[in-house]
Amino acid sequence: MLARVTLFAMAAALVGAAAPVPAATVTIDTSPSGLRQVIDGFGTCIGNDIGKDPEFQKLYFDDLGCSIVRMDLTPRFVAPYSNDNYNSPWFYKSSRILTFPPDVPADEAHKGGPEKNNVRTYTGPQDYSREYGGRRAPIAVMGPNIQQNMRKLNLSENGAVAMAKAGMKRRAALGDFKLVGSLWSPAPWVKITSGDVWEGDSDIMPAKGAPYPFIWGGNFAGGSLDVSGKPLDVFNDGTGPTSALQQFARCTAAYIKGLQDANGVRFYAISIQNEINFPEFYNSCTYPLTSQYIAALKAIRAEFAKYPDLKGIRIYGPEDLLGGDGWGMWQYGAGNRPVHKNLQYLQRLSESHAMNLLDLFCIHGYAADGATAAGADPRQWRWWANGWQQAPAHGLPERVKGFTAYGKRSWMTETSGESSEWLAPAQGFPGNGGFGVALKIQQALTAGVESAWLYWQFAEADNTTPSCLTGRRERENAPKYVAAKHFFRYIRPGAVRAEARVEGAPSLSASAFIHQKDRTLTVVLVNSSAGDQEATVAVPRVPAGIRAFQAFTSQNGKLWQPSRLGPVRGRVSVRVPGYGVVTLVGQGGNDDLRSLPARAKRQASRM
Repeated sequence: MLARVTLFAMAAALVGAAAPVPAATVTIDTSPSGLRQVIDGFGTCIGNDIGKDPEFQKLYFDDLGCSIVRMDLTPRFVAPYSNDNYNSPWFYKSSRILTFPPDVPADEAHKGGPEKNNVRTYTGPQDYSREYGGRRAPIAVMGPNIQQNMRKLNLSENGAVAMAKAGMKRRAALGDFKLVGSLWSPAPWVKITSGDVWEGDSDIMPAKGAPYPFIWGGNFAGGSLDVSGKPLDVFNDGTGPTSALQQFARCTAAYIKGLQDANGVRFYAISIQNEINFPEFYNSCTYPLTSQYIAALKAIRAEFAKYPDLKGIRIYGPEDLLGGDGWGMWQYGAGNRPVHKNLQYLQRLSESHAMNLLDLFCIHGYAADGATAAGADPRQWRWWANGWQQAPAHGLPERVKGFTAYGKRSWMTETSGESSEWLAPAQGFPGNGGFGVALKIQQALTAGVESAWLYWQFAEADNTTPSCLTGRRERENAPKYVAAKHFFRYIRPGAVRAEARVEGAPSLSASAFIHQKDRTLTVVLVNSSAGDQEATVAVPRVPAGIRAFQAFTSQNGKLWQPSRLGPVRGRVSVRVPGYGVVTLVGQGGNDDLRSLPARAKRQASRM
């Protein structure tokens, strides 16, 4: 088809006639049945000190329009608990690296540590403090006094906290601001053996086959939370032994409250585990069974309820990967080692009458490898939102509910992996560059019914990396940044998505958002074909009084091109470039404002 289109365009040029552009019509349904989810906001995780830079704070909030900051809530401790990087070997094999931790002999460092595997392994709280390299790593036992517990934690301002402070100051201008966080791992000493092993092996990485959990470079890697509730002598808090589960809850409460009190910030929501079943060499922890997850949720809820400034914090989860097929949405493994996945977590939470433990659902827009962003087929998003009525693979349950059946919103809280160019790869469908970011946001908001969308990182190097939207040099000119801006900047918190139907162009997708308070209509058009698409948008009656649209167009080599379009007889026409994006923003009038019907607003607020 693409070859025929190209030949036709060449022939038309020879006779002086322009090639016809396929026409499409976009209809926006603002009736009660056409309204979908409320938008809570957009943003990224901030994992470095770039969040302290005022210029990048302006870029993040004032230009890109982010209204959410996500941060890592892995607790960090003060001395002596953190001494020697938590008694991690961090022993380097490469002679090119000349800096070693204090008191570590260079010859021992080059051998990979006392056990020659670059890590310190342990099996649980009882042997966490075993002798290793002539040292013993102490445990920070948390007692009933939260103020004393907070003094064992490092609560200093990091980049995420600094960015959150800047966001709080802009809350009115942004329409809202939310600080959220996820635990990559709890404190290392509350974890036990999970049965998983590290499968990689290179240079200074852990040796292949190293069993989780272990300490590597100060990272609390892998393992599972001990949810047995069994009191242990190593957790004697002065009144008697306590359990790892109680220590987990006390530590989490102390860290959250400590960050709030020390830095003047407030958390909107937290997740008790990032990527709930993805053990890695960095901070990580697994909850393969929903029963384990429920035990941890109950412990956190009970502990947070003791403190007025914590009990209102929402909990989102289960924060697993989107995966690549039906099994990736339901279960990995079988027999005595099943690993529950997204939709099974929700079903079992409901069956256990524990659904009230979560305020929001969330999911990561990654394929099964946890590094590659999910592709251009929104099938998995439809499964997450709506479940299925017929098993997509043999052995799966015949009927499974999606998250929308449980009456709670869902957020996409992490994805990344795309190249820095607008179009990538060079051959085939360009779904892995800036254009791919725009398409994936469109899919998550429409097929996935997500109320928030967060990229992995904002910026981490001079140039844009697969992990980030931009870089220190490119700033607002980075293709991935611009792709996100098509959604982030003008779809404000509190907007309601209205169903946008496209006719006449299968490769054109549309999303529409109405913000009643701001009296705005924002429409985003994404063209997944190589040729231009002419689109006519029927302007809805809500909000009334739109006399013109700001238009922002991006295509390969021409990013964020502004223009102004006026409706003609209730319609506005725009050309969407091949593999391009157009955002339309219309401002309603004060003199003829028509509110969304009350019934429609109630329906949208439930999502």
